Amino acid sequence: MTKKKPDLVRIKTGVRNLDQLVLGGLPKGSVIVIGGPPGAGKTIFTQQICFHTASETQRVLYFNTLSEPTAKTLRYLSQFSFFDARKLDTAIQFIDLGAILRAQELEEISKVIMDHVKKVKPAIVVIDSFKVFDDLARSSEELRKFGYEIAVNLMAWESTTFLLGEYAAREIETNPLFSIVDGVVMITQREQSGEQQRFLQIVKLRGTAHDRDEHPFVITSDGVEVFAPRVTIHREDRGPGADRCKTGITKLDDLLGEGIPRGSSLLVAGVAGTGKTVLLLEFLYRGAKVGEKGVMLSFEETAERLLATARGLGWDLDREIERGMVEIVFIPQPDIMVEANLLMIQERVAARQARRVAIDSVSVFLHKVTDPRTNREKIFQLASIVQNTQAVGLFATDIPYGANQLSRFGVEETVVDGVILLTSTEEGFERQRYLEVYKLRNTAHLKGRHNMVIGRGGNHDLPALWPGGGAYRATASAFAGASSAHGGARPRRAVRRRLVRAKYDAGIRKPGDRQDHARAAVHRRGREAERARALHRARGRAGPDPPYRRGPGAVAGAGDHEGAGRAHVSPARAGPRRSVPDDPR
Repeated sequence: MTKKKPDLVRIKTGVRNLDQLVLGGLPKGSVIVIGGPPGAGKTIFTQQICFHTASETQRVLYFNTLSEPTAKTLRYLSQFSFFDARKLDTAIQFIDLGAILRAQELEEISKVIMDHVKKVKPAIVVIDSFKVFDDLARSSEELRKFGYEIAVNLMAWESTTFLLGEYAAREIETNPLFSIVDGVVMITQREQSGEQQRFLQIVKLRGTAHDRDEHPFVITSDGVEVFAPRVTIHREDRGPGADRCKTGITKLDDLLGEGIPRGSSLLVAGVAGTGKTVLLLEFLYRGAKVGEKGVMLSFEETAERLLATARGLGWDLDREIERGMVEIVFIPQPDIMVEANLLMIQERVAARQARRVAIDSVSVFLHKVTDPRTNREKIFQLASIVQNTQAVGLFATDIPYGANQLSRFGVEETVVDGVILLTSTEEGFERQRYLEVYKLRNTAHLKGRHNMVIGRGGNHDLPALWPGGGAYRATASAFAGASSAHGGARPRRAVRRRLVRAKYDAGIRKPGDRQDHARAAVHRRGREAERARALHRARGRAGPDPPYRRGPGAVAGAGDHEGAGRAHVSPARAGPRRSVPDDPR
């Protein structure tokens, strides 16, 4: 029987998400180098740890060398929320070594530091900046000896030590200091995704199976905040449950069969103008009406514009927000920070206990990410947030015009559980919208495209989104069947007339549209006549132009021959005639 090895005593850093990268905290008594260029955030990072730990029993010694005077350091430090002036001189002591460094050798400086340590008995010791000793040492051997003495003496006092300096990554292999210390944390800043960002990487930390990736972080009035979704967002091992979600959009629920399994994420894909945002809004609104809380992250439309859209459709979404059932979070595109926003989404969904999540849209959210592998990873993390809370997520994504794909980046549909494809086609002088449940795991859903209409003004009783059903869907199916039977040509007038009548019955067309169709017919016939004349000239036939229709009756053109009153353009010459369906009345 093997004995369990004792765990190392660790100190909490107080830096958000950092402890999760190092198994709960930094090993007590470690000597750690904090390296990076000027302005990267080394001092603020270390001071935040000091103020979080400092107390009457856990004292901190902070040595300033030839970097910044103590008074200047405290003046800027007071701007942060973690700063506590009551801890100064009691729990935290700042000691300026500038004058001593200018007059004494390294050996004497080491004695001064250790005298203060013996007097205070600190839990944490900071030397800022330790890099100055590289310039004062006469050789690398002297520097190595000085660093070794400092490390060994401080470890004997079980003090956790931070040595700050303007060290570059290339010095890790050449500077003898890095072979002595227990840990190395590199803080850098560089341009990524079109903006300057700060990054933190734990290069070395003895006794700890730490994360080795670079993680972005920001410095706010609260101090340093590290973003590490790879570590903090884990997909829990949950199988598909029996509980399913009904969207509340009546005709759409007919297509989805038993409903969407809880914990599922669906991609709502389509080009601009196909109704993605409206579908997401109605999804949240219908959920709120049945007591399911929802969160919407918008990266394109402000909350007020989305609410105006809802009002235009007849939905009192303002009231649902006042009741706390719906939350809309708007993040402008220039302010998008993928790693930070992922953690924010996780917190908002968990805090509200949301059962419905809408992202509008993931194509904008990830527009700065150029690596397909990173895109896949971030979509997986979004889906994990939804699955872990057993919510249902709808993620809108834009498809480029003319592209034969299901998503913007081409990888999203392989990660999510379902895809709702929204399309639109021009039919005559109208553009028709269609909805297709392209994919939904563990669900027997209806297949094929179904006509979808966004009703004008909306209605409290009827959904604004109407995937075609009932008589309308049957007529549409007959329309498609007749079209296939004629090799793609228009079906018979009777079938088209039934389709138009069904639209009138559904309220999709209104009686006032009849005049618009009449005017459109006049323009169409003029174009047909022009095509007929062009075809006639192209064939090189002599004689006058062929007769054509102009308006409701047959009108002869210049040079028309006898019998023009009964003449019409031949479909064989002018192409298929695209007439507008008659008014069913």
